[in-house]
Amino acid sequence: MKKISLERAAELVNKCECCNTITQIVTALERYNIINGTNYKLDVDYKLYTINDCGICALVKNLIKSQNLKIQIIHVESDQQIEYLRKNKVHSFPALEIRGGEKIEFIVGSEAGTYIASNMSRFK
Repeated sequence: MKKISLERAAELVNKCECCNTITQIVTALERYNIINGTNYKLDVDYKLYTINDCGICALVKNLIKSQNLKIQIIHVESDQQIEYLRKNKVHSFPALEIRGGEKIEFIVGSEAGTYIASNMSRFK
């Protein structure tokens, strides 16, 4: 498996970085690999932001731990973390941060859990 940058992946799959999300480029790259017999993987970091007293957060954290997924779990406590999330328009939890190079996107609430459960092979 060869890790490549978001820029290179977008170029390979003929997608614009500005017009497409990281998840769209990852999906297109998976299709590209099947069609061309290649084994490229986008160099992406995943972080899950959680808080106390959040049932969905607990369920998603348990899924990540039980499946040994490569997602960093961050318990939000500091004002700096809260400000970072507000700046990125995150107002509900859990919040999955997907970072590819300089590009960042968030999937929040129950959609974060659904995304992780539906795409577990990406996180192994």
